[in-house]
Amino acid sequence: MKSRSKKLVALLTAVGLVTASLAGCGGSKEEAPAPASSGDEAAAKELSIVASHQPYSHGLPSYIGDQEGAFSEAGLNMEILWFSGGNTQNEALGADEWEVGAYGSAPAIAAGVAYNAKIIGIAVEDSVSIDYFVRPDSEIAQIQGEVEGHPDIYGNADTWRGKTILCATSTSVHFGLVATLSKLGLTQNDVNIVHMDVPSAYAAFKAGEGDVVALWDPQSYQAEEEGWVRVSCGEAAGEEFPTILVASEKAIEENWDAVYAWMKTYLEICDKYKDDNEGQAAYLLDMQLDNGIDTDEAMAQRFIEDRPLRTLEDNIEYFKGEPGSRKMDAVMENVIDFFVDQGSYTEEDKQSLVDNGFIDSEFIRAIAEEKGLSME
Repeated sequence: MKSRSKKLVALLTAVGLVTASLAGCGGSKEEAPAPASSGDEAAAKELSIVASHQPYSHGLPSYIGDQEGAFSEAGLNMEILWFSGGNTQNEALGADEWEVGAYGSAPAIAAGVAYNAKIIGIAVEDSVSIDYFVRPDSEIAQIQGEVEGHPDIYGNADTWRGKTILCATSTSVHFGLVATLSKLGLTQNDVNIVHMDVPSAYAAFKAGEGDVVALWDPQSYQAEEEGWVRVSCGEAAGEEFPTILVASEKAIEENWDAVYAWMKTYLEICDKYKDDNEGQAAYLLDMQLDNGIDTDEAMAQRFIEDRPLRTLEDNIEYFKGEPGSRKMDAVMENVIDFFVDQGSYTEEDKQSLVDNGFIDSEFIRAIAEEKGLSME
């Protein structure tokens, strides 16, 4: 097992990287460097990158690639920084501590607004992984079926209003909470949100703090064992909110080949393990235990079954087409609009994201072209 806080892949002989793309930023087409064969010594270069992850499914392909030496074989010297949530990841991004990474849609938006980071790919779906729990004696738990069109959301506006909710802000659980409140006819101004990372929120709620706690796995599995009542979840709110692969603006401008190598290898791991739940679960268990998460084999297996890896083919489906008409545009616009409606961002922030090419198809397009796959 490697270092718990940072994992550094040993640098081996670099191979040539294919970097032909159509830029997905502003709609204009730009020619990327022509593909170079792996035997082209002139194209070979030493590449390094720092990746930012949480020890969950969206970080798993990088962890597997690290353990198996896949990034090293691709000529990439990769270091992984581990975080407890998207909020702290973005703080580190602002300090220029990492270049690529993965987290929820909510912190990706925050990174786009604050630092002009770009969405370059899609990872696992988050709607199955976020849950909101109360204690059995909560008034919220006593009411079900009053939220029209969303029967799995418990309570009503009156029972949720004014509640103290322990929630990791600027993460997927924050977005799911906003979605749930919206279905109740409320905004986040109608409740008291106390920011805590998910493990800390679980511990605090168990100690008696708060009225509602926002969790993801494996803490949500542990909440079930405690007998707490799930009063909403991502699926109950009926919204799609994927986890996201991102790159910093600086990395795209100054370290394009390394971003490409990381992204390509990440997706190759997804393709390799997409049907191997047992293999994924074994790596997930090691990754989470290595990062101090209390879990076991059964929880790791359930975790993997709930979150299929997104492959290159999946990414092509979301990123193909012209800017403004891509599936990814529609998905992220919906997420952004939620936060605009809630007052977290302005319409000017939203327009700035669009103008700055927040959703960048160039890496998916270049990988697809290398592999002979169509983006049309």
